[in-house]
Amino acid sequence: MSNDEFVPRPGFTIDWARQFDVGPSDEHLHAIGQFIVNYSAVEWQLAELFAFFLNMSVPDAQKLSVEANISMAGMIRYIQVRITESGTSDNQAIDDLLHTLKVFDAVSMIRHKIVHWQWGLNEGPTASLTNLIKPKSPAKSNTTLNIDDLRNECLKLMKILQAIALNGEIIRGTMTRAQILEIRTDTSPEKLFRP
Repeated sequence: MSNDEFVPRPGFTIDWARQFDVGPSDEHLHAIGQFIVNYSAVEWQLAELFAFFLNMSVPDAQKLSVEANISMAGMIRYIQVRITESGTSDNQAIDDLLHTLKVFDAVSMIRHKIVHWQWGLNEGPTASLTNLIKPKSPAKSNTTLNIDDLRNECLKLMKILQAIALNGEIIRGTMTRAQILEIRTDTSPEKLFRP
């Protein structure tokens, strides 16, 4: 399927009255929700790769990660080590996946702010965040997040998801890069295998 064939859902509408005056604009709240959903989809792809490199089923790898208290960061570190030892014949897939994991790590810092920092009461295109509970440095305890930037991060997460999924197919030996490019027409490899 080419990118031109995809038709997104229609725009959202707010179907409930806000019962409390807390946090940023409704548009920000919608984008925050989309960010979290996209982020968790990436985590799921990473969990599948983690299971693959452990040579376990996903449920068994999940059980191990819970019992051993392995964080997502720990899973990523394990994947990074195992990728380089994987012996796959496609070194480009290894490089692309390692690059993708670095990009994901940068987005993880934004996720931390979205989830753990406190949101100001804002309307309009910019929302304010403050780290009042556990500030590491007073100079870095306040920031803003523009709605367009937040939406761009949502898109970046979907590009990360695609890159992990497609490079994962190559590393697992399910498909080759050539097979994927044959299916995904009208786009360049850079748009498929790297965010």
